[in-house]
Amino acid sequence: MKYILLLLLLAISLSSMAQQKSISGTVKDLNGVLPGAAVVEKGVPTNGAITDADGRFKLTLKGKSNAVIVKLIGFTTQEISVTGLVTLDVILQPATQGIDEVVVVGFTQTRRITNTGAVSGITGAEIRNVPTANVQNTLMGKLPGFVSQQRSGQPGRDASDFFIRGVSSLNSEGNKPLIIVDDIEYSYDQLQQINVNEIESISILKDASTTAIYGIKGANGVLVVTTRRGKSGRPQVNVRAESGLQAPVKTPRLLDAYNTGLLVNEAYRNDGLTPLFTDADLELFRNGKDPYGHPNINWYETVFKKFAQQANTNVDISGGTEAVKYFISGGFLTQNGLVKDFSDPRNEVNTNYFFRRYNFRSNLDMWANKTLTLRLDLTARFGDINEPHAANVVSEVYNFEKIHPYSAPIMNPDGSYAFAVDTKDKLPTINARLANGGYTRSKRTDFNALFGATQQLDFMTKGLSLTARVAYAGVEQYSRNLFRSADPPSYHYNPVDGSYTLDPRGNYRLQAYRVTGNTDLYSRNVNTQAFLNYDRSFGAHTFNSLILYNRQSYAFKSDVPANFRGLSFKAGYNYQQKYLIDFNGAYNGSDRFQAKKRNGFFPAVGVGWNISQESFFKERNLPFSLLKLRGSYGVVGSDVTSGNRYLYRQEYYYSGGYSFGENDSQQGSIYEGELGNMDVSWEKARKADVGIDMNLFKDKLSVTVDYFHDIRYDQLVRKGSIPGIIGIGFSPTNVARTSNKGFDGQINYRGSIRRVNFTTSLVFQHFKNKVLFKDEAQPAFPWLRETGRPIDQPFGYTFIGYYTPEDIQKIQANTHDKPATPLSEYPIQAGDLKYRDLNNDGIIDNNDRGPIGRPNLANTVLGLTLAANYKGFSVSLLFQGAFGYSFSVVGTGIETFQSQFQPIHQERWTPENADNAQFPRLTSNPTTVNSARTYMSDFWLIDARYVRLKTIDLGYQLPSRWLPQRLNNARLYLSAYNLLTWTNYDKYQQDPEVSSNSAGDAYINQRVVNLGVQIGFK
Repeated sequence: MKYILLLLLLAISLSSMAQQKSISGTVKDLNGVLPGAAVVEKGVPTNGAITDADGRFKLTLKGKSNAVIVKLIGFTTQEISVTGLVTLDVILQPATQGIDEVVVVGFTQTRRITNTGAVSGITGAEIRNVPTANVQNTLMGKLPGFVSQQRSGQPGRDASDFFIRGVSSLNSEGNKPLIIVDDIEYSYDQLQQINVNEIESISILKDASTTAIYGIKGANGVLVVTTRRGKSGRPQVNVRAESGLQAPVKTPRLLDAYNTGLLVNEAYRNDGLTPLFTDADLELFRNGKDPYGHPNINWYETVFKKFAQQANTNVDISGGTEAVKYFISGGFLTQNGLVKDFSDPRNEVNTNYFFRRYNFRSNLDMWANKTLTLRLDLTARFGDINEPHAANVVSEVYNFEKIHPYSAPIMNPDGSYAFAVDTKDKLPTINARLANGGYTRSKRTDFNALFGATQQLDFMTKGLSLTARVAYAGVEQYSRNLFRSADPPSYHYNPVDGSYTLDPRGNYRLQAYRVTGNTDLYSRNVNTQAFLNYDRSFGAHTFNSLILYNRQSYAFKSDVPANFRGLSFKAGYNYQQKYLIDFNGAYNGSDRFQAKKRNGFFPAVGVGWNISQESFFKERNLPFSLLKLRGSYGVVGSDVTSGNRYLYRQEYYYSGGYSFGENDSQQGSIYEGELGNMDVSWEKARKADVGIDMNLFKDKLSVTVDYFHDIRYDQLVRKGSIPGIIGIGFSPTNVARTSNKGFDGQINYRGSIRRVNFTTSLVFQHFKNKVLFKDEAQPAFPWLRETGRPIDQPFGYTFIGYYTPEDIQKIQANTHDKPATPLSEYPIQAGDLKYRDLNNDGIIDNNDRGPIGRPNLANTVLGLTLAANYKGFSVSLLFQGAFGYSFSVVGTGIETFQSQFQPIHQERWTPENADNAQFPRLTSNPTTVNSARTYMSDFWLIDARYVRLKTIDLGYQLPSRWLPQRLNNARLYLSAYNLLTWTNYDKYQQDPEVSSNSAGDAYINQRVVNLGVQIGFK
């Protein structure tokens, strides 16, 4: 019996030991290990462990669930089955719109559950792997309310223009959002210099309750960036190295010499001229048997490479003790240009495009004693931008007036340069000028320093603190121009007799390089802040408040500094996270207005009702963890406008000399500038916002939707009702008024299927603005009025088809039913563009121009993110679309004999192709009714839309057990940017973000494919 009892006890002991198995592992995110994460056994909430400084944990299971739950604020909670596992790597994903999500607002933070304002946020980790040099390029489709346009892909100049909830001001510069980095104001060009690796989070503040604290600078919304800071623990070193290839999003197709010659002959015949080429010429273009007498050169393919390289390397180290915490980061980015290298190796001159950027940041946090903390942030950025001297290479390639595909060979048989013998300017070929033209190089240095101190004042009352900061920002930019004062010698080779003819400039020798320099930018910005902060809870009651003094002085070169100063305040209260109210405001101003009009008061209020915290709601056992209604209303301002810096002053300027007396003595003169406006003041915006926040199914589904309505009034514009005949200009006056309304929001869903975790996010926004009053001159006809139209509404003619041969007969016979024609010295012909005669006077002129198409900024933006991870594998895709906008291309971008001939020109109107024509008849005259530049119409202005596969990130995080002892994280990834684009147009060979009414000759936007590795050391 004793032995049976012993066996039973042994069996029970073994069973207990089997149930109490141990699990160990590491918790990480995509950027490295995560200290402080909680790992809790499912079903046994008291049994848990906290990850150490290396992200490691060990836990002995006591229950029967065989599962653990991993939690960390800012990340999505994961439940993981550990059946059959002894060790595991847990990779957490950034949380999106959790109820405890921390939201950065003006000079403080709040949580989503208690926030009353319209705020959108994103973590730096979510955009860190996007292979682009600029922060703003990463945000389109990621943040509701954020809309951007990337106008150029040139290395160093490819940052997007961006707006928050569209545009509201008639002043183009007055629509730019305020940019705040670590509570200090940055400029647009300073923002694009920031290394994404340094960023902790980005928020955009969209309504009055979040922007009123900035007062006179808050009307256009605020983009808030916070940088990374150190955390207690042993030093953590992260190295990120990546390299990729850039290629144009859209490569233009240009017709060869043979097809171009056919169309040139046709245009000459249409104009009543003798064709330029014989059949023998055309055949030689086609068969290529006379490459020097009848060259056939695709100048785009000759000048540009198919791809260029870019590389990015970052190293950061963070850690510290409770007394000192540090984050130190350094980085190097290089982007090469697409232009081929034509230079003589002996010249040692790089005439290509390129961009080099070096970044350094040091963020230190120190406890001087138990109640005083100090902060010291130092940042330095150095950038070099190189480009061919005095040359827009894309424009050169497109420009038919400077070069034709049959103008000249790339090089003559003897190795000399050729010139475009058949053009007006007879310039050396593009490759000749690129090889010897030199470069313009801009060297920029940004330096920022911030010193701050926070004194806890708990001895006065708990939750009270005083913070003071002094920040300095200096920017210096110098340009160096290395160039030759004359074009290189070039010759026309005649294959018939083998002779060479020197170009008309008569340069027999290559001139020496000259060097000049210039100071482009030299600015100093000093910002001083002091604010008293109070945050305390009394049972169910929570109070928070802030009083801020802010002063800024900005000096550009030798100008008198521009000054801004004021007071801001904030007061908030919530009861049991159920009833929420926030008051915000500022009393501030700038010195561009006279003393009596310098300062203004900008108040705002935000309220919220968290219905999900109500007892009657909780009793219904609904799937909501958050259901909150909120609203805000307030007034904010903007002091940005065109005109003199001091709009209230009467300005006088020096001008050219006048000749007096018999000796032709030149005397200087002074002329009167625009009349000053003593009553000038800032623009004002009344902002109203109503929103709803919802989290359902244990936070798996989250929804945020906002409706907004802004009225922008007292806008500073020049009065159009004052006739120019009075002979003097007027400063902008506070008279214009616009409205902007719409909605934006975000829907997130996260889930899992076994070990596969997935998330999806839909970002959407739509806005519609309108000019309510502009003070324009009384138009002759109502369709000429801009009031009542969208801001920047394009005007032009309405295309109604092509003139037919029957129309031409009626025009020549002067019948009563003849179509309207423009007053022009060039007679209308069949195949010309025909426009609607809006005022029925039989003449097409400026009175027939009306609103056409839409403004150039998309009014609807969508972004769909799809992401999943399995064990160490992860994938993330962002599809981004833009709708509701128009653009046109003019001049060298599309018009015949100004642009190179393109496939669209082969679809021109001819008698045989009249029913299917996509382009007017060909003509060598650039000023006829068929000119987009002279007669803009909705034939040229197209309503566009596009969808991009904006970003891709494919990665694999190596298991911890594979790593050597000194490594705690290693990840390989493949990323892409602008990989695929789908558009709805084929008239233009342009990227859909091209600037409207331009030649479309900016450096083409780039797609990037990038391979990288990230390694973490302990």
